[in-house]
Amino acid sequence: MSLRGWTGFVCSIGLALALAGSARAALPGVPAPDAGMDAARLLEAARVPSCVCEEERVELARYRDLVAAAATVEAAREKAAWPSRLARRALSVAGFVKRDHASLDATRARLLAYEDSVAQAPDAAAAAAEFEGLVRVAGDVHVGGHKGGCSYDATEVIAIIFGFILFIIPGIILLIVFC
Repeated sequence: MSLRGWTGFVCSIGLALALAGSARAALPGVPAPDAGMDAARLLEAARVPSCVCEEERVELARYRDLVAAAATVEAAREKAAWPSRLARRALSVAGFVKRDHASLDATRARLLAYEDSVAQAPDAAAAAAEFEGLVRVAGDVHVGGHKGGCSYDATEVIAIIFGFILFIIPGIILLIVFC
């Protein structure tokens, strides 16, 4: 399926989720999407990791090595920027749920700044270093319940889920940058 086809598919799913969330919020006794939903349970229900654990760290390292091994600096830049662009698409879909969301805007700005840095990378190793800087995890990233755990609202959870739908790396990126 082409990128345009995927974008349309993801937007359709996003609209369906937004409508479902609105309909669900209208039912008596059912909380609105931002009314204390448990992010860890939502991610688990979507079969999305609720942490950046060993498996996710290995995937990030594998992708960093793929960027570093690119034949040309242009190819390395493209590989390094691609997951970020997909993560921004996931943010756009989540934006349908809540248009003025400061966390989405801040994350979008951070990803754009990253992409600008990647575009300036003088070689593949530098592009890989930029990628590693974006996804560096200072400690364990776990959703709620754990010491130092991350707390995501419903809109961020939707963005993370769409990030994983588009590709594993954008989902992991969003888990990290929203934390």
